[in-house]
Amino acid sequence: MSNELEIGFPEMRYDITMPFFEGRVKIDGVVLKPTKISSMVFTDNPQLREGDFGLCDLNLGYFLPAIDAGWQLIGLPVFSKRKPVHPFIFCRANSGINSPRDLEGKKIGTRQYRTAISVWARGLLKHRHGVDVSKMQWVAQIKEVFPNYDRDAKIEYVDAQKSVVDRLMDAEVDAMITDVSDAKLFDTLEKSSKVKRLFPKYMEEDERLYRETGIFTPVHIIVMSKKLNLHYPDLAGKLYTAFEQAKKTAYEDILSDRGGFSVVYLRERMKEQSERWGDPWKYGIKANKSTIDTLITYNYEQGMIRSELSYREIFADATLES
Repeated sequence: MSNELEIGFPEMRYDITMPFFEGRVKIDGVVLKPTKISSMVFTDNPQLREGDFGLCDLNLGYFLPAIDAGWQLIGLPVFSKRKPVHPFIFCRANSGINSPRDLEGKKIGTRQYRTAISVWARGLLKHRHGVDVSKMQWVAQIKEVFPNYDRDAKIEYVDAQKSVVDRLMDAEVDAMITDVSDAKLFDTLEKSSKVKRLFPKYMEEDERLYRETGIFTPVHIIVMSKKLNLHYPDLAGKLYTAFEQAKKTAYEDILSDRGGFSVVYLRERMKEQSERWGDPWKYGIKANKSTIDTLITYNYEQGMIRSELSYREIFADATLES
C-alpha cells in the first residue's frame, strides 16, 4: 500500500464517472481520493495555477486560457460533460430578434464572457449563422481572471446580485446566452410570454451540427496537474484508460436495465440515442479532432489565447495517440 500514489479526484455526479466512486474501476498503483474542487475559475486559483492538485473537472472555457497563461495543468482528452448550446440562447419577444444576425448591435446578458457555453455560442453564431459577433454588446456579471486579447470585444460588467434572467425579464438586455442549471429558471424562461428561444427547434439544430461537423459541444474537460504529469509520465495514459472503462461500465448498466435513473424506458432511449448519434460522449483525440480544432480556433478568434496552441501543448504526452 505504501507504494500506491494517492490522487485527488473531483467529486462528479455523472453516470459515466460513478463507477470510480463505487470502486468498480481500479487503476493499478493509484488510489483516488474524492476532492471538492470547483470547475469554475471566477478568481485566481493558486491550486490550479501552481499545479497543487490531482485531477480537476474543469469548465472548458478556462482550459486553453489557463495553459496560455502558464498555469500548471495539462489536459486529458476526456470530455466529462457536454451540453448543446442552442437551448441556452433566449431573447426578449419584443426585441426585434428573429434570426441570429439580429443579435448584432443588441445587448447580450451572460454570467461570464468566457465560459464554455458563451465561447461555443459566439463561434457557432459566427461560423454557422453569419453573425458579426464583434457587434454584439455583452453585459457580464463576473470579471475575467485571464486576459482578453480581442480589442473588438464589447463587454460591460454589472452587479452580479441581479440574475441574468431578471435582467432579461426587465428589458435591461435584449438576449441572454448563459448556462442555466436551475429548474425554476428554466420554468420561468420557457413559460414567460416576454421571452422566446432564438432556436425554438434547438434539438434539430443540435443534431444538424453533429451530423455536419461531428461536434456535440463539450463544456467540461478532465485536467491533471502538470507537475504530476512530469513526475509520472505514464499516469495520464492509465487515467485515460480508466475513464474509458468507467464510461463503458456505465453504458453497460443502462443497456442491462440496471441504470439508476428515473427515466421511463431508459434502456430503449439509450439504444435509440446510439443508433442516431453513435457515442456523443466519445473520448480521445482522434474521435474528437474536429471538436478540438474548432475549440482552438474559436478561442484564438475570440482573443482568449495569444496563438493557436498545439495538441502537445494542451494534452498529456501519454494521451496523444488516443
